[in-house]
Amino acid sequence: MSKSVLRISLATIRALILVLLVALIIPILLIASWIPKFGNWWRHRVRRLWIHMILFTLGIYIRWEGRIPTHPAIYVGNHRAYLDPLLIMREVLAVPVAKKEMASWPLIGFASRLSGIFFVNRESPRDRQKTLHKIASAVRAGESILLFPEGTTHAGHEVLPFRKGVFRVAAEEGVHIVPFALDFDDPADYWIDDDTFLAHFFRRFGHFRTYVHVAIGPDLVDPDAESMRLHCMAWINGKLGEFRNGHPAKTLRREGKTRVIS
Repeated sequence: MSKSVLRISLATIRALILVLLVALIIPILLIASWIPKFGNWWRHRVRRLWIHMILFTLGIYIRWEGRIPTHPAIYVGNHRAYLDPLLIMREVLAVPVAKKEMASWPLIGFASRLSGIFFVNRESPRDRQKTLHKIASAVRAGESILLFPEGTTHAGHEVLPFRKGVFRVAAEEGVHIVPFALDFDDPADYWIDDDTFLAHFFRRFGHFRTYVHVAIGPDLVDPDAESMRLHCMAWINGKLGEFRNGHPAKTLRREGKTRVIS
């Protein structure tokens, strides 16, 4: 059997398993949505278990660096592909902010809405402002938030200018900001330009393993929103440079297992 046929077969099997996983999580999230207080706690943990299973299915290996704060925070970082939120939420219990188009994806969109994701129309200033109000309410309630202030995926060596809104929210609410940097070993894993989801999926997940670097930065709180924004961008740019230049031994995580690689 040729290598291309094997890759198509592996990607197909993985796609079928993902459909099954999404179908299984929907009734669980529906039940959680009927339980007001316990529901949020339950959704977070069901979502984390679901993410573990997805990353295992796709053969994702994460080189993880840094510690996750125990207090609520807003996590901000660079954006490479549709997998990025899952890579962070594998360890971080947070409400992600995603593009509005995702809400219309078959099955995934419905499951995402049930799991409590905030959707935003990035082209609409009014909708962005509405989402910022949701973020403020969530952090006041003790929730952590995950978002990508670049507003799009890209392949650049440095971050695109971060949008300022979420940093204003953090400054006004006295909320901690936690920067994170992530990058794939193979730039072909980036989901950029006009690449479609299915085309990218079958092209990349016919490979047995996908390697990713993730680094969590030191959290900060500052009444100066612009200072926080510039600090986060600079820290992430520094980490992306480290990723490109090679790392010392790092923690490799897959399906809850931990070991050190060189």
